[in-house]
Amino acid sequence: MAIKASGGNPPSNSLSFTEIENEFGQNASRSLGDYRMNNLNIGALTEVSLSRDGCGISANSNIPVDDQEIKFSDFFSAKQNIILDFHSNNQNRVNAKNDKYNASSPSGNYTVVGSAGNSKPSSTNGKKVIIHVTKVIGSSQGNVNNVALRTGNWDSGTELLVEVDGGTVIGAGGNGGNGQSNNVGTPGTDGTSGLGIDYSGTKIQTAENGLIACGFGGGGAGGGARTKREGSSWGGGRGPTVNIAGSGGGGGQGAPGGSGGSGGANGTAGDHEQAGEGGPETETESVESGVVGGNGGEGGHTGDASADAGEAGSLNGTRHEDPNTAGPGIGGGNGAAIRKASGSISFTLIGSPNISGDTTATNIS
Repeated sequence: MAIKASGGNPPSNSLSFTEIENEFGQNASRSLGDYRMNNLNIGALTEVSLSRDGCGISANSNIPVDDQEIKFSDFFSAKQNIILDFHSNNQNRVNAKNDKYNASSPSGNYTVVGSAGNSKPSSTNGKKVIIHVTKVIGSSQGNVNNVALRTGNWDSGTELLVEVDGGTVIGAGGNGGNGQSNNVGTPGTDGTSGLGIDYSGTKIQTAENGLIACGFGGGGAGGGARTKREGSSWGGGRGPTVNIAGSGGGGGQGAPGGSGGSGGANGTAGDHEQAGEGGPETETESVESGVVGGNGGEGGHTGDASADAGEAGSLNGTRHEDPNTAGPGIGGGNGAAIRKASGSISFTLIGSPNISGDTTATNIS
């Protein structure tokens, strides 16, 4: 359990050294000063405190570090802090509770601040768990409910913070549509989702260009076209049929990014920082006239969330026999930036976090 609050300013409650030891364990010298962390850096966090953001008489301070003055009143409302490692490697589809905290080894998974052996408490009730993200955490394609990072369920009374500091939590991007010969372009596929919230009361913040985003849809393919034309034989039905395919759509922004679609010209793939471009329009000449495949649409991305449709096929020149122009494919839909396991789950945004996409969706897979 967390150490009790001060009860006011000045404190109306007393605090014993035993209460501090019960929360943080005994140090070798059994001194207050040895609870100061000394130049402890974890991920993007520097000078990490034994207990941060919520200690002291007014419950708004950190336990002092290094050679800072330390006193009993600094420990009011203090909680053991556990930092989960999303700062060592890029990863996809991770459950913070099951895959990180429940791991048999702390290496690459968690740090129990102040515990020499990273000994985990028997319960996280009254503890502060920080999901600290500095890398790219991506999802997978196939189901809009697929999330990149899932909080998992925690013991009641856990203070859970998702902190994205210079990293990215983002769904997978949708693929660009494929162009078809003398036919409608196929649509881009949908993106998937970023952060999944299982634990009610989760707090969310971003810092230093951190981003929580949906996976964006792929761009639609361009439409194809057809004509029949052969010099002075126009109208005689003997001209060769000339078909063209629309160009492929660009892949949506995400991790992994959507692939570019194929066609008259191929679209390019997206990645976690940008969307792919649709392929440009292409043209084939048939004697005096031309048949044009439409360009593919750009994939969806931050700043312009919707994936673009392609453009229709078209004809140019003066005379065509048996002509046809086909329409484009539409852009794929976006996943959600944040999804909740159910409608009863609540979460709190701290400050103005950098979030791109819907935050009201439910259902997680």
